[in-house]
Amino acid sequence: MCVSLTKRTSDHSSGASFSFSFYCDMCGKEWKSLKTKFESGGFTKIDNEEAQQLIWAHEHKNAFDKANLEAHLNFNYCSMCGRWVCDDCFNADSKNGICAECCKDAAKVHV
Repeated sequence: MCVSLTKRTSDHSSGASFSFSFYCDMCGKEWKSLKTKFESGGFTKIDNEEAQQLIWAHEHKNAFDKANLEAHLNFNYCSMCGRWVCDDCFNADSKNGICAECCKDAAKVHV
């Protein structure tokens, strides 16, 4: 599995499907990926349990990687502190693309 975009994630996967939650690094707001069905490698029946587990693990990794990539569309990167934050915690008016907390800290410095 690749490194998660946000600091905290949850895995809601089961034997039949894959789904993941990513949480804002500032407020903890959840974004949950859509469920992806376990396709069992395209096989209709797998008698070997070890093969089944290997195929599931491969599809799980791919589903996480896809969800992690999609999370980029739901979170904003703060160029100051490096956190991935939701739209509510991001200061879109900022010239530098920083989170609301860093924006407040920057305003204190310039007062």
